[in-house]
Amino acid sequence: MNDAYHEPMIGQSQRRVPMPVAAAAAILLVGAALPASMMFANGPSMATGLIGVLLLLALAYGLWRGSGRARFWTTVLSTVSVGYGVVTIAKADASGLLQIVGASVIVGLLLVPASSRRWFHDLPAEG
Repeated sequence: MNDAYHEPMIGQSQRRVPMPVAAAAAILLVGAALPASMMFANGPSMATGLIGVLLLLALAYGLWRGSGRARFWTTVLSTVSVGYGVVTIAKADASGLLQIVGASVIVGLLLVPASSRRWFHDLPAEG
């Protein structure tokens, strides 16, 4: 038995999640936590809330793994959320405005930074 060489626990070829993608996933997780906490207060919409929470968790996991489909659906749903929020802005309260801002930030974090684009297109890192 030779103890001179140890296998690394995490492979060196494994890529790090870019900060913009991690931030977008974190926003989705916060977005999942808020409806989850409200779901227990409102009984009738529990099934709908649970489906929404599971969808947000799945999208956050997909972003973390670099799934192009998760990026596409997160972008589509966030854009629809922003559009709906802008159309109903006259009735928006603080949580509605927070939803518009959060969805806009998610779209920006997934589409604008070069590190995000490389993450989802499996391109090598610069540098």
